[in-house]
Amino acid sequence: MVLAAAAAVALGIVFTSSSEDADTEIRIARPKPSSTIEGSSSLSPTPTAEPAAPPILEAVIHGFRFPIDGACLPSREDFMPNAPREYRWGIHEGIDFYDGYNCVSIPRGTPVLAAKTGVVIRADHDYQDITAEEMDALLTLAQQQGYTDPAALDRLRGQQVWLDHGNGIVTRYAHLLGVEAAIEEGVVVEAGQVLGYVGNSGTPEGISDPNLENHLHFEIRVGPGYLGQGLSPAQTRRLCEKAFSP
Repeated sequence: MVLAAAAAVALGIVFTSSSEDADTEIRIARPKPSSTIEGSSSLSPTPTAEPAAPPILEAVIHGFRFPIDGACLPSREDFMPNAPREYRWGIHEGIDFYDGYNCVSIPRGTPVLAAKTGVVIRADHDYQDITAEEMDALLTLAQQQGYTDPAALDRLRGQQVWLDHGNGIVTRYAHLLGVEAAIEEGVVVEAGQVLGYVGNSGTPEGISDPNLENHLHFEIRVGPGYLGQGLSPAQTRRLCEKAFSP
């Protein structure tokens, strides 16, 4: 068992299956608020402090660099993990890097960099663009199911590169315009090496207008789940800040 999963068990972190994806949800027991004094309806429960994010994640997930040179975390919470994605009846599983929201200019074609040294386990050189008919079918199916299934979600990420960093930690780089020729499965890449370029593949706008919705969708996967899964916005942002710290 990988380090993160073993330590998670020791800390009482529970993994459960998600309805949207076969990925695992990291769930942490939250303390119950104090009850009211019996017979007094005017007293409210004493609020309790929100628990900190799992210590094991803070210990293991760090030392990443931003996949866009000079970037920072997005200023908007809807660009962070766990934000709803109503157009596909799903939940966002990563961090979006958009022009104007991440401290630097990120136009279409901006180089996407490896966030950490790792082994390439996926490189979509032969990616085929989604057609309007396929997009309509994917979104219709998601509406009927009430969630985005794993196969549909993978298509909606567009052209991708995945890196394995060991200990069950994988990074995903999605919606790419293209992948660097040297990025092949099995190749070891160094932190900061160019993997591909910012685009909008896999998005509805990618079909209608190449100038809309260009951004990098970046995920840190922890075992079978994603970083921040099941946590509050504050906890998730803290984990992401820790991930990009030394």
